[in-house]
Amino acid sequence: MGQLGRKYDMTLGYILIIPVAFVIFVVIGFPFINAIYLSFTDKVVGVEPRFVGLDNYFHILTDREYWKVLKNTLIYMIFSVGIKLAVGLMLAVVVNESFFGRGLFRMILLIPWALSGMVAAITWRWMYDDTYGIINSLLLRLNITDTPIPWTSGIHIALVSVIIVNVWKGLPFFIFSLLGGLQTIDSQMYEAATIDGAGWVRQFFAITVPSIMPVITITTLLSCIWTFNNFESVYLITGGGPLNASAIISTYTYEVAFQQNLMGRALAVAGSVVPILVIMIVVSMRKMKADD
Repeated sequence: MGQLGRKYDMTLGYILIIPVAFVIFVVIGFPFINAIYLSFTDKVVGVEPRFVGLDNYFHILTDREYWKVLKNTLIYMIFSVGIKLAVGLMLAVVVNESFFGRGLFRMILLIPWALSGMVAAITWRWMYDDTYGIINSLLLRLNITDTPIPWTSGIHIALVSVIIVNVWKGLPFFIFSLLGGLQTIDSQMYEAATIDGAGWVRQFFAITVPSIMPVITITTLLSCIWTFNNFESVYLITGGGPLNASAIISTYTYEVAFQQNLMGRALAVAGSVVPILVIMIVVSMRKMKADD
């Protein structure tokens, strides 16, 4: 009866997930397969697609702008996620301690995550404005700079500007995800370490970090995927300019598809980064299994 019961439960489980799997395939799977197919065509809006094989992929792989945008995307993702992880872990440790006003401080930290992405991007664009922006106004009044900084139009600083916004917007996700992990650590481990003479730095690296490593891994993975595919903030703040200095794959795909009207090539741009995302997921999953 035990084996029959397990087989029945497994069969019932598979039957119950069929509707969900079907919906996921219709909503995500079919559009993805269709997009991959169109990336091998010369599809433009209003015209039937014609199969061109790997022409779109050969074109983008020999295009300087594509490699520039891919480099921007990797820089954007690595620095944004790295800063969010480092600062988020420090703040998570802080808000895990008991102090007066902790609840209010936690609520303030959550505000960026709660704000609409569009509202946040437009607000930051106004703050970055060369003439009316509050950031340049404060820098000028404090004599930190003599001239306004072109936050959204400077070739060497536009990417930094959108990284700052991404860090500000995504930091609460790291803080509260890691805080949840910290609250599962047994306090007796710290008491034993203190008795053995371990300081807080050694406790942090020997107890805290290893204990929440699975949370760090999955949080970092999700943030990498979201940051890599981010569109809203970059497009609304800099539009990917100037001269694609702050463009990332998502904004460049939009530009190729709707400004150059090359839908097939745009889908090839989007499809070309799928292996990168797959590699990130596989590495993260292996890391989580190793930690277990």
